[in-house]
Amino acid sequence: MKNFIVLLGIILLTVSCKSLQFSSLNRSSPLEKKLPPLEPAFDTESFALHYSDLYDVPSMILSRNATAMNTAINNATTELKIAEDTKRIFASELIRNISESVGETAGYVVCRRGIRSKGIKTYINPIVSWLTLGIANVFGYTYATHRDELEVVVDIYDLNDKVVGSYTAMGYGEAKVRFYKGYTTTDARRLAHAHAFTEAMAGIKDQIMKNQIELSNLLTKAD
Repeated sequence: MKNFIVLLGIILLTVSCKSLQFSSLNRSSPLEKKLPPLEPAFDTESFALHYSDLYDVPSMILSRNATAMNTAINNATTELKIAEDTKRIFASELIRNISESVGETAGYVVCRRGIRSKGIKTYINPIVSWLTLGIANVFGYTYATHRDELEVVVDIYDLNDKVVGSYTAMGYGEAKVRFYKGYTTTDARRLAHAHAFTEAMAGIKDQIMKNQIELSNLLTKAD
């Protein structure tokens, strides 16, 4: 009976959550005078799986525990989805807010991830959810809140592969796993990272704004 209730709760959590839409992210306003056209160069490797995400996979496969193995694989798959999400958001942010979208390319921008901390914000919610066998969640109680804090590094290069600007900023985001007004675990992790990334990019854009004239001159000078 207990397993049935837990299974029912998982099914309800999956079918009654909001769909993930990145259009709801808070986007900063574009620079008043954008930089010359720049090509986005996303460092996928730095945004790929952490060692901690892969560490458990071999042992789980050897254990032949289907549930544990599925969890480890899902964690790794989610991180790959997050990397692809971030790649699309970065390209959109660059064109929308930082550089002109038309004209002759004056250089390229490399985006990479620095330090990162992620996980569940507090374990009180999951504990209460399990103690109540998921009944509290049916009435809207949050199952978990996923948080993501990361450092984003952006290097701007001219056409001669010379760095003309390097910027870094921290961002923080969180999203709830919850019925009705929340997301599934996978989507909550993706959204928390997206919020953190866009916040960091907003900070980087503000830094670029302070010396955009110098940057523009350096980029056009290398033509």
